[in-house]
Amino acid sequence: MDAYPDDYIAHNLPLILVSGLANNDKDDDPHQSEYPLLDQSGTLVESDLPLLDGPLVNDLRDAFLDYDAYGARWRASADTGRSNSIASRVKLTGRTYRLPPRKAGFPSDADLSASSGIPVVHSPISPLTPGSPTFPDGLITPLWVHKHQGLIPAAVINALSITSDPSMSTLRDNQLKIEIRGLKESWAASGYKSRFIVILVADDDINSQELDERLSNIRRATNLDPRSLHVLYPDLSTVEVKDFVRSLLSSLQPSLVDYYRDLSKHARRKRNRGTIPPPTAPPTSGTSQTLSFQGWNVRYEFKLGVFAEFRQEMEAAQRNFEAAYEILFGQEVFESIAAWHPRFNEARLLGDILAIRIIRCLLWTTQTTAAVRFWLSHRANTEDIVHRKGKGTKNYGWKAWDSRWSTVMSQLISRADLPAFQPDLLQDPTRIHESIIHPPEKGLLRNEVSTPWELLHHQGYWLDRSAKHLIQRHALAETIPEEHRNSTNQSPASQVVAKLQFYDVYLVPEPHVEAPHSTNSGVDHFSSIIDTLKASVEHFAVRGQIRKVESLSLEIAKFHIKKGEWANAYETLKPLWPTLTWRKSGWWDLMSEFTWTLRKCAVELNDSEALVWIHWELLSKVLQPLSDWNYDFNHCLDAVAAGDSKPTVVLNAEDVLSCLSASLVFEKSEGNVGEPLQAQLTVVSLAQPDSAPIRLSEVRLDFDGTLRPIKLQADDVADQEGDAPQCRISNITLRDEADPVDSTSSSSLTSMVGTADLTLRPSHTRVYNLTAVPREAGEANIASVTLAIEEEKFSFSYVTTNRQQRMPFWWMNSSQGPRKKRIGKGRDISACQIRPKPPKIHISTPNLEKHYYTNERVALPVAMKNNEDDVAEVTIQVRLFGQPGSSVELSWSDNADSNIDSASDTAVENTAHSISRRIGSLTPTSTSEVQVILSNTVDASKYELEISVQYTLSSDPQTPISKSVSVDLEFVRPFEANYEFLPRLHSQPWPNLFNFGGDLTTPDTTKPEGIQQKWAVNSKLVSFASEPLDIEKISLVLIDIHGGAVCELGTETLVMPQSTQILPGDLRESEFLVNAQKMDLDDRQSVTLDVSLDVHWKRVSSGSNATTTVSSLAMPRFLIPMGEPRILASSVSSEQLPGLVHLDYTLENPSIHSLTFNLTMEASEHFAFSGAKTRVLQMVPLSRHTVRYTLFAFKPGMWIQPHLLVIDTYFNKTLRVLPTEGMQSDRKGILVWVDADGS
Repeated sequence: MDAYPDDYIAHNLPLILVSGLANNDKDDDPHQSEYPLLDQSGTLVESDLPLLDGPLVNDLRDAFLDYDAYGARWRASADTGRSNSIASRVKLTGRTYRLPPRKAGFPSDADLSASSGIPVVHSPISPLTPGSPTFPDGLITPLWVHKHQGLIPAAVINALSITSDPSMSTLRDNQLKIEIRGLKESWAASGYKSRFIVILVADDDINSQELDERLSNIRRATNLDPRSLHVLYPDLSTVEVKDFVRSLLSSLQPSLVDYYRDLSKHARRKRNRGTIPPPTAPPTSGTSQTLSFQGWNVRYEFKLGVFAEFRQEMEAAQRNFEAAYEILFGQEVFESIAAWHPRFNEARLLGDILAIRIIRCLLWTTQTTAAVRFWLSHRANTEDIVHRKGKGTKNYGWKAWDSRWSTVMSQLISRADLPAFQPDLLQDPTRIHESIIHPPEKGLLRNEVSTPWELLHHQGYWLDRSAKHLIQRHALAETIPEEHRNSTNQSPASQVVAKLQFYDVYLVPEPHVEAPHSTNSGVDHFSSIIDTLKASVEHFAVRGQIRKVESLSLEIAKFHIKKGEWANAYETLKPLWPTLTWRKSGWWDLMSEFTWTLRKCAVELNDSEALVWIHWELLSKVLQPLSDWNYDFNHCLDAVAAGDSKPTVVLNAEDVLSCLSASLVFEKSEGNVGEPLQAQLTVVSLAQPDSAPIRLSEVRLDFDGTLRPIKLQADDVADQEGDAPQCRISNITLRDEADPVDSTSSSSLTSMVGTADLTLRPSHTRVYNLTAVPREAGEANIASVTLAIEEEKFSFSYVTTNRQQRMPFWWMNSSQGPRKKRIGKGRDISACQIRPKPPKIHISTPNLEKHYYTNERVALPVAMKNNEDDVAEVTIQVRLFGQPGSSVELSWSDNADSNIDSASDTAVENTAHSISRRIGSLTPTSTSEVQVILSNTVDASKYELEISVQYTLSSDPQTPISKSVSVDLEFVRPFEANYEFLPRLHSQPWPNLFNFGGDLTTPDTTKPEGIQQKWAVNSKLVSFASEPLDIEKISLVLIDIHGGAVCELGTETLVMPQSTQILPGDLRESEFLVNAQKMDLDDRQSVTLDVSLDVHWKRVSSGSNATTTVSSLAMPRFLIPMGEPRILASSVSSEQLPGLVHLDYTLENPSIHSLTFNLTMEASEHFAFSGAKTRVLQMVPLSRHTVRYTLFAFKPGMWIQPHLLVIDTYFNKTLRVLPTEGMQSDRKGILVWVDADGS
């Protein structure tokens, strides 16, 4: 929009004038001197007071400039008509300011005498005023917009200083009153109704209370209302000053709106009068007529639209601008202006300005589709006018306008705040596609948009369109005849008239400037085109439209080349070359054009590496060939000078367009180590038909996995051109590469090398049958196929890695010549599974048991028999798999260490769960046996024992062979047991509290002197083994004792059965006596015992070779209370009288208190008893007392249940009677057996 006057196209904002601040950088106005009679008749507003300066004033000035929105991005919002959302333009000036005159002066005396009556004066820029730019029939001038946007403020803010000196305050206040009254009178004399504001900047240390009185006095004297007089206090910070300015500008919003609304009312009244005002003086003879009535309506509607835009009422402004536009392009304005008259171009200019302002209003309200439609409509209207009344559209002037009109749309979009083109949307990769085309407005139906170009595209689209018209403009400029390229003062009058007749110079230079002679400088079309295309590329690139970026970049490079800027063209194309999308999309015409353009640049800049790459792709037959070009890749660098170093170029097949295709396939999907594996390499030439043969130096095949690399080297024999068949199948003999000088590692993957004819002519196919012998098992995948060319001037490698490009064919010779068949259905032809060589060593585990038992030491024999036909060097490895953290340990029976060479591939470090050893040489049919020991088998679990044998044959020591077998080992617990902890009556007497019988001397050893108790552990052991086991011994083992006591454990007393052998599911009941005694007589702490049951057993089936195994069974912790009284019951049957039983109740008081017990024997219908029915028993501390009852059973041979009730009288607690040997108990009490025979 640079071609249009700034005042015409600028977004109008209310003008606020700030006067009196020093360091004013925005005081100069370049258009102020152009306004008529401004210096001669303008109203001068001036003051003698100095400009204000200082830190506070600087903050004030910066705050005003921060709120200056002139030239900023437009803010589109739904409430643009609200006054509190209006931005403003802030203009700084000094103490002197000149306002434009409202009326022009009276005409000269001569004119006055010629006129009838008193002349009516008008504005200096009115079509009614002689000397005006629009007199007598002009529509409008940019000076009118400049008057309201740059000269006449809606509000004026005067910054004055108020002193804090008490001695000078009255004098200075009076001066302020005089200055303020003088400024107000000057503004009032101008006739403009600008709002008058005063800001008093206070000095430091001013008294606020006194200041209020002074302000009231100044306000009364100057007749200022409180909203027009403000004070800026000296202690305000920068942020507070900015808030002060924001508050001040907000308070001015209603006044600004009212100011421009009054101007709109005045213009509307003049429009509604329906008459044309009389001019100050009539036009002179020979000039055009005065402005028509419709012309005046255009002026009024334009003014109303501008005033509405000042108020930010964009919808109202749009209506006024559209009304002015319709009148302008109606029958009475454009049609009445001659095409040769300067007013015609002025009308075109006004039409463009109205269209720009209408589009701006539409974009402001997000009516994007309507904006595009109006853009198209104005282009069509202008084209129609130019066709009918102008110079037509077949000249450079029209193309310049068409280009400019597209650029205007791009600039309007950039200034508008549209939702789809927000910066945050462009930074979101998932939504960037939404920023290509703005969606139509919500109120627009989907079927109302008939064509895609009616939707609003982003700026790059419009700039691209502009560049196309610039290119056409340059083409038309080149067709200008030589006689029209001379300047006007150097051409005859006839040529000047011809130029005016044929060339449209609206906003463009004349022909001699547009296309001057070669010796003169004119319009730089190439730079304009390049700059426009680059701006367009930026918008397409940020939206990811790569194909358009590539197309525009190619155009940019072409124009750089036309300017001779080879380096700039190369820098434009080179970054796009590696990832050019046309290559994969198959757009060969564009690809060919791009490639040849890049080659020209590379030749000019002597880039050898790029030339090699470019020539390789130019050889592809999919590109259109050049008839006069020699396609010889081996001489691709003949056009450039040789450099200091030989260039090396490596290309990947996935990234370039190739003239050769290489593929390697396996005949079968599986192979074995040591056996031949068939593969086939196919190389097909896709070069231009007339190209020279391509001579490869080497073909290298690399694999992922166990296959060794293969190299095919070119032989010295080459076929003559007539003798070379279209397709040839060659059988290649491979040998191991032997080059110890170049060997830098001890890797076993030595390359295999063969020789072959590697010369390929256009459309020829070469097939190479390869036979490889795998040395290791695993999966082999084709990693890459590299075609290498080694020339004197360059080194080139073409690498194919994409498996998708493999050709699933297998070539073979037939009677009709080579033919191919399809292979690989349902499999990956680029992969082969190399399986190990089938092993023939037999591994067995004799004497393997079905179950093993915990704590058992297992000796497992492993036998290996060599069924190979050759001597085998054997290594064995045994690994155990089971639960994580298992404590099982592996070892050899002879404790042999691993003697495997650490450098060997089969070397394995011995661990608790993995052991290995070398067996040595095994001759054919021989057998070797080793024994594996499993120890520390304390957990019941299942394990997997893997036995692996690795061996090599003496005939092929480089090929390892392996075999593995796995056996399952299940360890189960052989026994489970239940336990009871039963009280027993200790036969030893208790210590006497009143008779100390100990030694008073200090003994050498600690001897227990406390209370002792006797208990019995009853165990019921059940066999869970699947076979009979021989029980050698069962013992009770003390693990730990707590509570300050000693313990003595007795040996096993077998209750049942009497046999030492236990069958599966049998029960073995045993009893162990436990004697516990406290170390200290005063210690009453309970004693706890941690014990285990050790079962010594061995397998019956193993006979005399069986080893004894100890299975330790965990037992619960047993508690012995030592500080509480208890009652033990014991019985003795009479030997003389059957049915008579002596029942003793032993009461123990281990406490340090004297206790009293009430004893009551309850009667029973099953027996009679002798003894006290009830009695009271008093017990001293640390005492034991026995109470006997004699029971006679009425029916011998049965269990009787006597009930003795024992109550502790102090604690009122009933004590439970505990049974001892030969007795039982239930929940009711003890049970005593009465023999029938008295035994």
